[in-house]
Amino acid sequence: MKIFGLVVESYGKYVKVKTSDGEYIIKSGKKAPKEGAKIELKDFGVGDYVAKVLAKKPYNFRELPSVRFVQVAEELVEGLDFSSKERLIVAIALFLEEISKRREIDRSILQRLKRALRKLQTADAAQQSMEKKESDSDRQELENFLNYLNILSGKYGLIINEGIVFLDRETGTFEVFLKDNRIYGVTRQNSLSSSVTLYFEKIPENVTELEKRLRNNFNVVSIKLEAMRDGTYV
Repeated sequence: MKIFGLVVESYGKYVKVKTSDGEYIIKSGKKAPKEGAKIELKDFGVGDYVAKVLAKKPYNFRELPSVRFVQVAEELVEGLDFSSKERLIVAIALFLEEISKRREIDRSILQRLKRALRKLQTADAAQQSMEKKESDSDRQELENFLNYLNILSGKYGLIINEGIVFLDRETGTFEVFLKDNRIYGVTRQNSLSSSVTLYFEKIPENVTELEKRLRNNFNVVSIKLEAMRDGTYV
């Protein structure tokens, strides 16, 4: 690959680049080029500005968020252990950007969302004991807060349970981010039948049990393995 692009947005470590075949969000530890700069993207050799591609439109996502929200999302998941973490960052950024169309994303929202994400990955024995001491009202307050965000989030949704589920309500697709796996799902439904196709980063041991449970809700269930992709040089 070797294409030229125009920097349309730059914030912190992140840059959004528009090219002839779509848009890219790239990340680098070096100082980002300014908006309006022309750069060359290639996946071979070396370059003055080495970056990693986080997402591409329309290949990875049908739309890309403002890189300002990508920076915020990265801070929210800092220190958490998830498979496909960079893709998760972009998904959370899309969720936040959609909420921002209806209300301001202030410090209080970010702190409470970060708290919800932290609770997700503290399920060891010691933490479980601490969780029991947490009042029912505190848990209900956090659940109500997440429901509130999902009302504001329009075409996207975010469910925080045993993993993080990112929903695209317009396309009927979803992604499940776990500590050691990622699942991409596509649902289809009409008056006669319904189907779900799951693409796993790696097939889990309990996949047969999962398939049986899904068949209680879908006429057709397909389980597939998804290949992963690398970054590029800029």
